[in-house]
Amino acid sequence: MIEFAEKNYYMVVLILLIIILVLVGLKNILIKIIDKSYIKIESAATIGNEEIYEDHMETICSPQGTLAVLADGLGKNEAGRISSITTINTFRRLFLQQWNGEKTEYFFNRAFNEANSEILRRVDNNQGGASVVSAIIVNNLLHYGLVGNAMVAVYRKGELFKLSEGHTVNVLAKNEFYKGKLTKEKALLGLKEKGLLNYLGQDDFKDIEMLEKPVVLKKKDIIILMNKGVYNSLTWIQIEEILKNNKKLKNMANGIIQVVKSKEKINKENGSIILMKYIYN
Repeated sequence: MIEFAEKNYYMVVLILLIIILVLVGLKNILIKIIDKSYIKIESAATIGNEEIYEDHMETICSPQGTLAVLADGLGKNEAGRISSITTINTFRRLFLQQWNGEKTEYFFNRAFNEANSEILRRVDNNQGGASVVSAIIVNNLLHYGLVGNAMVAVYRKGELFKLSEGHTVNVLAKNEFYKGKLTKEKALLGLKEKGLLNYLGQDDFKDIEMLEKPVVLKKKDIIILMNKGVYNSLTWIQIEEILKNNKKLKNMANGIIQVVKSKEKINKENGSIILMKYIYN
């Protein structure tokens, strides 16, 4: 009887140990899923010569995907800062409350339009606004939505590829010319002008730049979100060289911003950048 009890005791202990090991294994798997450990993220920024840092950035990881948003505020007397904060808060709320890993186009449409409405409600007389770029990574697929003149690019195997076009006069002129709606002479005049046409914080806001199909990411791809304060201060080759010469993502982001800071420009704007490295094998 005693031997039988001892055998049962050891059997129960063995079963409990197996259960504990399984639970620990499941915990580690869940942590990896929730942390989205196949994506590394870094960001950096500079105020430039401005009195106020009007940009705001946010990245959020969830089991359904990773969200990154960069909002470049426009306007005076805090209007730009309020606009960018409002945008980030709107995207965060919708992503955490409603994002289910599907219907990316629907999410971007709702997030951009609600952010636009919130900015108009908070900023008087269309005095503020924001250029906004947002990226969502689900598994190995990159989606993005953009309004204004922010930019999204992908660095792959030593080369930097620009994905976005933006909403400036020169881009519109090129597109209208290709559609046959603009003469060559007028298109050439428009191509010299880089004024901002579309941004959040307008009564007639309507256009959101999105991809028809997501970008299929490859291991070690780096997704870059940046505002004009960065890409107007550095050449494409300079950005590529900084990415090539640094192994750590943090050093890449800081290196780009350090070069932006070192530029001798009278009107040096806020500079903001987000880097996301896809490391899944």
